[in-house]
Amino acid sequence: MTSYLFLVPALSFLFVFSIVPIVYLIWLSLHQYQLPNPPIFLGLDNFRQLMADHTFLKSVVNTSVYTVGSMTVGLSAALFMAVLLSLKLKGFRFFKVLYFLPTVTSEVITAMIFLWILDNNLGILNYVLPILGFENPPNWLQDPIWAMIVLILVGAWRGASYNTPIFLAGLEGIPKDYYEAAELDGASGWQKFWHISIPGIVPILVYCMVMSVIGSFQVIAIVDVLTNGGPMDRTLVAIKHIWQQAFEFNHVGYGATLSLVLFPILFLATWLQLKLSSRGA
Repeated sequence: MTSYLFLVPALSFLFVFSIVPIVYLIWLSLHQYQLPNPPIFLGLDNFRQLMADHTFLKSVVNTSVYTVGSMTVGLSAALFMAVLLSLKLKGFRFFKVLYFLPTVTSEVITAMIFLWILDNNLGILNYVLPILGFENPPNWLQDPIWAMIVLILVGAWRGASYNTPIFLAGLEGIPKDYYEAAELDGASGWQKFWHISIPGIVPILVYCMVMSVIGSFQVIAIVDVLTNGGPMDRTLVAIKHIWQQAFEFNHVGYGATLSLVLFPILFLATWLQLKLSSRGA
């Protein structure tokens, strides 16, 4: 019995900071709640409104595009850098410090740096490009296509910084005997990478993919600073739309309803990662 008492602090923390907020979120989703007025019970009316909310659907699509793009580019860049670092080339010791800087830099600061570079009026990039002969450079943050590409690249840059040391640890954990045996069999560098390195880091790759999905569905700071969801809602992500409904338009109950839609997506991603990890994917 005494041993179970040691679980009380952890279970209490889980109950207060996980179970209670979820229950309260469900309760809010069934009410019209506009501060400072008292909540009014609506039943499923908020969910009916959700079905007709085309802006939220667009925000989910935008978030999915951002997720796929930033995850693909970010994981590819992280794996590429991890392979280079694993080769222990001369001069890469200093690079080990540089590549991790985006991770320890806040999202707001990161977004401000890119805003300083890409802003159409004050950005340094559009000042330099005409000097180099590139006339009429695009308005990076106001063009519907370029704005999303910029967000994807910023997200990928931060994601690659976080995932590189994880991939590097995985690559260094693969027994060297495998590579030596492959060399004796005449395998090329690409064959060793594809048939030894990749299978050896599959569990890590799955983990990084799931964490990238979860992180991408939570992105808001870089969107706020760089595009604020524009132009024409082309970079409006789901969390930004939820924030607007709950805190800018004071539709707290409806914002809770929108949050409940994202909860199963993130829960499924987490469950998938745990399932595949338990199987030693």
